[in-house]
Amino acid sequence: MLSRAEQVRTIGEAIGHSLRFEKVPVQVARQQMLADGRPPALVEALLASAETRPESNLITSTVEEITGARARTFRSWAEEHAGDFR
Repeated sequence: MLSRAEQVRTIGEAIGHSLRFEKVPVQVARQQMLADGRPPALVEALLASAETRPESNLITSTVEEITGARARTFRSWAEEHAGDFR
């Protein structure tokens, strides 16, 4: 499983830019989301889920079972969608 920092770095590599993940203090995130106009209940739910999300290294075959195609790596997905991030 890739950390958020690794995901951001991988997207940066796919688009040819140096990117980094910066952890934002909960209170700062709350203030920014509220200032952006998000409903308070949504902001609290997002923050609660971010703080309580369990770490998982679970690997399943669900993608292949549903789609009939093997799952791709995050890197291949990021490279395929690089234009969406530019």
